[in-house]
Amino acid sequence: MKKRSMFLFFIFFLGACNTAAESESYQSMIRIHNTNYYYLDDATNYSQSVKIGEIKEQTPPDVIPFRHLRSNSEPKGSEIYSTKESSNHIIVRNIDTDDISVYTSQDISLNSKE
Repeated sequence: MKKRSMFLFFIFFLGACNTAAESESYQSMIRIHNTNYYYLDDATNYSQSVKIGEIKEQTPPDVIPFRHLRSNSEPKGSEIYSTKESSNHIIVRNIDTDDISVYTSQDISLNSKE
């Protein structure tokens, strides 16, 4: 019985170590009509134009939004604007922090080094 308890403890210990070491990254996205917009790190080159709408629902980070005006990163009520510079980009004003973020409809990879 003692050996069995030690074996179970060892299995649980290895399992706990394995889950603690995992790190998952998710792409921040916003869905507008049938287009996904992906978070862009640099917001300095874009200026706000016409208001498109507001985020209606924030999905969990690991869920890809599939309905109009949904996001897996921006909170409900955050305002979405078009940009003066590009029809492929949008600006989002976070309702909680008042931070500005830019998103692009051009598919980008989490691991790209461009």
